[in-house]
Amino acid sequence: MAKINAIIISCSSDAELDARRLFLWGAGKYAKWLPDSIHEAKKRIIQCRIEHKCACCDAEIHKVEIERTKLTNKQQLR
Repeated sequence: MAKINAIIISCSSDAELDARRLFLWGAGKYAKWLPDSIHEAKKRIIQCRIEHKCACCDAEIHKVEIERTKLTNKQQLR
């Protein structure tokens, strides 16, 4: 099966003390896609800092690998 590599950003948004409830996000202002690279993730964190002005930014970038276990629709038609 396919392995999908993703870049994910996590932060507590200055409000959450419990690490199990961190925000996981990757969306830009008008898009809902995860960043394609670490460089893009860093740009989004900078944009977020400018927009939300959190007192103490604790954003962190994570590289994640997801293994797809289900066939795609086209693979099922073969």
